Amino acid sequence: MSRMTRRILLAAVSAVAVVGAAAAQAKTKITYWAWTEHVAAANAVKTEFEKQNPDIEVEISNLNPFDLQDKFLVAMAAGVGGPDVALILQRRFDVYISTGGLLETTKEMSPLKGQYPAAVWSSIERDGKTYGVPYDQNPSALFYRSDIFEQNNIKVPFDTWDDFVAAGKVLSQKGIFITHVSAPSGVPGVANLVEYLQSRNAQIFDDNGKVVRNNALARETVRFYYDLARTHKIAFESRNNAPEFFQAIKDGRIAGYAVPSWALFRLQKEAPEQSGKWRAMPWPKWGANAPATTGAWGGNVLAIPKSSKNKEAALKWAQFIGANDITQIRIWEEGHLLPAFEPALKSEALLKGESYLGGQSIYESALKPRTLNNFNYFDWAKTEVIVGNELDLMFGNKKTPEQAWDDIEKQLISQLRR
Repeated sequence: MSRMTRRILLAAVSAVAVVGAAAAQAKTKITYWAWTEHVAAANAVKTEFEKQNPDIEVEISNLNPFDLQDKFLVAMAAGVGGPDVALILQRRFDVYISTGGLLETTKEMSPLKGQYPAAVWSSIERDGKTYGVPYDQNPSALFYRSDIFEQNNIKVPFDTWDDFVAAGKVLSQKGIFITHVSAPSGVPGVANLVEYLQSRNAQIFDDNGKVVRNNALARETVRFYYDLARTHKIAFESRNNAPEFFQAIKDGRIAGYAVPSWALFRLQKEAPEQSGKWRAMPWPKWGANAPATTGAWGGNVLAIPKSSKNKEAALKWAQFIGANDITQIRIWEEGHLLPAFEPALKSEALLKGESYLGGQSIYESALKPRTLNNFNYFDWAKTEVIVGNELDLMFGNKKTPEQAWDDIEKQLISQLRR
């Protein structure tokens, strides 16, 4: 090989290396904020996304859910410091839409409207426009210790809440609680109460965002929630996800847990030794002739800030995990998060038995038999504070449930001017 030929070859190799380096540098990096089981689900599908989109790299950050909500709101206001995609609680999403800082997704998402439950779709739509991408729905069920129920001759599933209370009184004689209430409540515990409100369509706001006045159904539900703990003494009281709550589960002092399917993720983590002893049943009805409905604790939306410098890549990621039946099935498999994208609900993966539940399918046994009611969330960041404070006064024996609810109404009307 001549010296000239060698120079030409080396120059060509160098040019290829430069082009390759430039291509590597051109890869778009997006950040995604989520928490615990959602992070596990995202990590499970990240490789496949990057394989399909080799020009995009996803960095996943695990944050406390409430810190995430607040930091994202601050980042939107500042226009810097935020992620490209964030997982936002459905109940708070109205606040983010109101800022005007979210990317509109009407063009991309409108053709998919029929692929999501109405209760989920309504959370991302305002005035005929959509913002973000639905992610999951969290209809509630009732988890229970089958061995403890059998030992005490408790028949399942329960048809009504009256049946539930009667069973709880049987267990209470043995020092066992049949469920849990979030007390002290504060903001995190309000979602626990909303499960019950939503399941019987006890709306706080009407469809136009006005506070429902003289709300007898909501007042009655708060009384029911209070009575579980203080009158019937069948509910264990603690803050949401408090260590003492999970210790009581490990000790066999709690035999029921009224929550969505993501609870299985926590039970497996906190009490692995109880595998095979738990089961799940549908949310009880509010009367023998009442509709077979349930509420939700949670439910989340994928949000993209206008300030993102990578909007196109961010939208691809959001749709990949929120509008794709394959990846929506993976969030079920990894975190027991019920897909919002309805085509995923037809998958046999949801019918797979869970060894922790003695081979039972949560979806088939507990979730599918119930319809998730819609719930109207408006000014929810402020509403949660008002409701949480009043629940704490109620459980602190400062007010009756009826007084607490009446004061909630008054404060919502005066402070929110709705």
